[in-house]
Amino acid sequence: MSVRLTQGAAAGTLLLASFVFFAPAYAEPVGTGPLSITGSLVVRGPLTVDGSLTVAGDIYAKGPIAAASIEQISSGASVVQKRSGENTFYGPLIVHGPLVVHGDMEVRGPINVGGTVGAVGRVQADGPITGRR
Repeated sequence: MSVRLTQGAAAGTLLLASFVFFAPAYAEPVGTGPLSITGSLVVRGPLTVDGSLTVAGDIYAKGPIAAASIEQISSGASVVQKRSGENTFYGPLIVHGPLVVHGDMEVRGPINVGGTVGAVGRVQADGPITGRR
């Protein structure tokens, strides 16, 4: 009887391990309130911001950027400081409020902003950049 239990436990452990190591990973949507990132930001999916977007660095997007307006921030602004660090989100990132990034931002998908987009560096997209006024 104990041999059967041991074999059953070993089979269960092997099955659990196979789910942990070979289970497919799916991106989950992330919804958050106002967000301030100290460092770089990487979003591996679409980015939607209901407020303003401020980046103290470059913005790279693998898709279109649509915003209420896009403006260049002066590099001498006291609020804007580059700091080390990295933040990565897998899947769509939805920010309900302003998003401030102290560093570079890379998005693997379209960026939709309900307010203004400001950047100290370059704003670069593989798709169109649209300012809605």
